[in-house]
Amino acid sequence: MYEAERDVLFRTCREMENAGLVLGSAGNGSYRVRNHVVLTPSSVRYDEMGPADMLVMDLDGGIVESTRKPSIETAMHLEIYRQRDDVQAIVHTHSLYASAMSLLNMSLPPILDEMVHVFGGEVRLSPYAMAGTEELAENVVKNLENRNALLLANHGAICCGDSLRDAFQAAMLLERCCKIYVTALQVGKPISQLPEKAVDAQKQAWLKKQKSKS
Repeated sequence: MYEAERDVLFRTCREMENAGLVLGSAGNGSYRVRNHVVLTPSSVRYDEMGPADMLVMDLDGGIVESTRKPSIETAMHLEIYRQRDDVQAIVHTHSLYASAMSLLNMSLPPILDEMVHVFGGEVRLSPYAMAGTEELAENVVKNLENRNALLLANHGAICCGDSLRDAFQAAMLLERCCKIYVTALQVGKPISQLPEKAVDAQKQAWLKKQKSKS
C-alpha cells in the first residue's frame, strides 16, 4: 500500500541523515496521502531503514498497514494534519544549530527575506514538553499556527510543506538561518532584523499564497 509514497519518505529520511539534520534514529517524517499518513517507524536507524519499514496510519491514529511500531512523535504529526488542511508533509529534525536555538528560550526573528517566504515570518519557540506526549502535540499545534516551521524547546525543530521536498528544504533553510543567527550572536552586538514594512508586505503575500491552497 502506497509503495511510491513509502519510497519518497524513505529517500527523504536518508537525505535528512546525509545533510546532518538527524542522527541514528532521531527525528522522524511523515507524508499525508488522502485520509492516511505514511510515517517513519520508531527506533530504526536511517542507515538500516527501507521503504517497507514505513507505516500507514489513519488520521485517528489507527494502524492500517505496518511491520513496525510507529514513531514516538506520531501524536504530534497527526494533530498537525488534523488542524492544518494545507500541510501535506512534515519533518522533525534534531539538527545542530536549530537544536542550539531551541535552548535559548527565544524565537528566531525574521533576519532574512526567505524566512518570510518559506516560514511565514519569525520561527517561534514551543514550550518544552516530553517527547511523545499529548502535551507536546498540543504545544506544537498552538504555537505553529499557520506557519511552516517551529523550534521545540530543548528538543529540535519541525517543518511542514506541500510535499516532503518542501518540508525538507524548509528544514535545511531553518538550519542555515539558525546557524547565521547563532554566529551573529557571538559578536555581542545588536542583530539587525528585516524592516517591519518589508516583513509585513512579504507576510501578506505569503498569507495569500496559503489561502489559495485551502
